[in-house]
Amino acid sequence: MTQKKINLKTALLQPTNTAVPHTLFGVPVHIRRLTAGELMDYDEELGKAQAESDQKAATLLGAQLILSALVDEQGKSVPASDLPSPAELLAVHDNAALFDAIRAIQSHSYGTLEEAEKN
Repeated sequence: MTQKKINLKTALLQPTNTAVPHTLFGVPVHIRRLTAGELMDYDEELGKAQAESDQKAATLLGAQLILSALVDEQGKSVPASDLPSPAELLAVHDNAALFDAIRAIQSHSYGTLEEAEKN
């Protein structure tokens, strides 16, 4: 019975590969669903930045969210050395492009990107 519990726990704690192809900033990439914990942390930190009227921190959080969702075709994280920093991303993209990327990642994370793309 102990073996079954361990296997069930292990099985329940395995992340699901949710990598899907998508275009962000005109570049074909693969994005993954962020975990519930990652989304809650983002929302909490964003709320703090907004409460402090810290637009720079809020925007950097969004850029970091985008970068953290990028994966390869197998759903494995892209090495940080292969990605720009959040500040570098902000230096070359406008707010509309950033918001579009954040919206796509959040939609995929909530399971609605595929539905939106069908319509």
